[in-house]
Amino acid sequence: MWLKENNPGHRFEAGLVAALARLAPDDLIAPIAVDRERSWLLTDDQGTTLTHPDVRHQPTRRIVVRALAHLQCALLGRLNVADHPGIIGLAPSAAGDRVRAVAQEWASLQPGHPLRPEPDMLKRAELAAEVLDRRTAYLSDIVPLDLELNDVYPANIFADRSTGVLRPRFFDVGNAIWGHPFVSLHGFLDSVVEWTRAPLSRTDHDELLDVYLAAWRDHLDADPRLLRDDITATEALVGVHRLVSWLRLVPYADPIELRTRAEIPRQYLARVAELAG
Repeated sequence: MWLKENNPGHRFEAGLVAALARLAPDDLIAPIAVDRERSWLLTDDQGTTLTHPDVRHQPTRRIVVRALAHLQCALLGRLNVADHPGIIGLAPSAAGDRVRAVAQEWASLQPGHPLRPEPDMLKRAELAAEVLDRRTAYLSDIVPLDLELNDVYPANIFADRSTGVLRPRFFDVGNAIWGHPFVSLHGFLDSVVEWTRAPLSRTDHDELLDVYLAAWRDHLDADPRLLRDDITATEALVGVHRLVSWLRLVPYADPIELRTRAEIPRQYLARVAELAG
């Protein structure tokens, strides 16, 4: 069996997992019991997660992105975010302002604070916010804000092969936010690069986008060209979504935790700053 207790900043996860399991029981872990107040989650042992050979295997990657898209389409419009207090909403058009707010807040911290960035980082974050403004300005409204899993990572995907065919089962949704669902795919593709220590070839990358978008096109009966434009624009949001998720944890960190873990949100701000060139 497997027991998880969340950081209070992610206390919504237990109740969210229970809701997701009711809506998409074949694609997610099903809890045996949840305690929403304590954010405790108990499930059966789910077996092994995706391995490094799985992640290097393009047919397996196709299965994962197809399953992710079908899961997201199955959930679309069926969750009430108000039922899960603590999930942060972030519209793509607000991403630039959120980065500005974080940069300004961190700039006001006392010298020596673990989160206080260097002046050059602040300047680049401001420039990156402008890039985000431009890239999100022309996103279509075909795909509404919904659950963005925000941590579709190989170690967060159980490799269910009980039927002889791989069926991914997703878990660990404590980082979820209410945002553009396409960002979940970009997070997974980033993890593929991390695990293989090599960039995806253009052919493999484009194929995975096509597989993912095919499910959305069929579900929404949408113009493939608009979906393709939207998925290109949302790639810039990955670092912002990760940063927003980690900021929920900061109020609950004691001084030792903050010193030892501050590098993670700082890295996400640095990733956002890379948009400035």
